Amino acid sequence: MNDRQQQMIQFEKHWYPLGGGSSKQIIEEFGLSDRDFFAELNRIVDADPPEALSAAELRRMREVIRRRLWMAR
Repeated sequence: MNDRQQQMIQFEKHWYPLGGGSSKQIIEEFGLSDRDFFAELNRIVDADPPEALSAAELRRMREVIRRRLWMAR
């Protein structure tokens, strides 16, 4: 996982309990739309799930990612 991917995971670890970061914060920090951010985050989590998260936390993060991707259609 590269530095940018780690930053994305850290960002979402902070925000997923609240439904994910705001669109404004995502654009400001990563220069990505919601759809692009959550699509990339989904790929990262599928390929290399964060070890610092419990199974329940990872499940909840994935739920937030799926919901945000659905909302960004």
